[in-house]
Amino acid sequence: MLLRKKRLFWTLSALIGIPVIWFITVVWVTDPPIITGQVIRDVEYKPGLSLDIYTPTQLVEEKTPVVLFIHGGAWIVGTKEAINYNRFNEAINNLRDAGYTIISIDYTLGSADQSPFPACLNDAADALAWVVSEAEHRGWDVQNIGLFGESAGAQIALMLAYCGPSNFNRACPDVNVRYVLDIYGPNQLEGIFKMPTAESYYSLLAQLPTPISSRIDLSHSIFGFDPEQDSLRAQRYMDLYSPYNYCHSSTPPTLIIQGDEDHLVPVQQSISLKARLDSLGVENEMMILKGVDHGFIGASPEQKEEVQKKIESFVRRHRFEEAKK
Repeated sequence: MLLRKKRLFWTLSALIGIPVIWFITVVWVTDPPIITGQVIRDVEYKPGLSLDIYTPTQLVEEKTPVVLFIHGGAWIVGTKEAINYNRFNEAINNLRDAGYTIISIDYTLGSADQSPFPACLNDAADALAWVVSEAEHRGWDVQNIGLFGESAGAQIALMLAYCGPSNFNRACPDVNVRYVLDIYGPNQLEGIFKMPTAESYYSLLAQLPTPISSRIDLSHSIFGFDPEQDSLRAQRYMDLYSPYNYCHSSTPPTLIIQGDEDHLVPVQQSISLKARLDSLGVENEMMILKGVDHGFIGASPEQKEEVQKKIESFVRRHRFEEAKK
């Protein structure tokens, strides 16, 4: 019981974004910030939203492949700078050493009675369109663009990869997304709102004073309305924004990584997604980490190192030149 309460406390802290607790938690479970190489910060890609460009630390080719990173945070918190305190710093720095450009974006977050959808998806598509428009004079290879998402950011990345950017930005040029990295992302939204942790969360929420509970009620921030008051609308909403529903035979190669003790996103979602991709003949790989929670809480140094290597190798194997061989 005590362990369950601790996990729930961490869940609430991470999702709600209590500044001090969140910062301590993130720093405690992650590697040092990315500090190597040049970073071009706060480049506006659309009015009110910006991105950071982590340039290659070594120029391997005339044009550099691009990885678009989308941060997590339950669609209501988070920032592009989170890439400096995530679980993938070694892989990211190794990719930069191999000549890759990493771009981390901000996007529209949910707030009280204002859903992040579809704005966050439109933003990611706009960022991708901006990358293509800037590619020629920045030396980026538009034939080698991949998407990399963590948690909520993985859901956005999967939607963009599986539906196609033009579905969210009709002006977006035709982009051949080479691959998508799904790091403990929800691909069936219904599952995360009906799992035991969510039920515990709402039970705890009901015990809090209204001024506090209204501030941290995730349902209103994510749906933009009370799903309990309009269950049919909520179901349509969850179906509409569930990447699993958009898998098809031309889906880009997908890497799935998750812990088997994830208390925020059911691990069965990753298993089901892999099965669906397998049935369609879509190239994919899945890594399930034993005894590991969301955010790789509880991962051993060996497991963390395995994740770094898997991410780096998957990205590098799906460069256009190598794919042609």
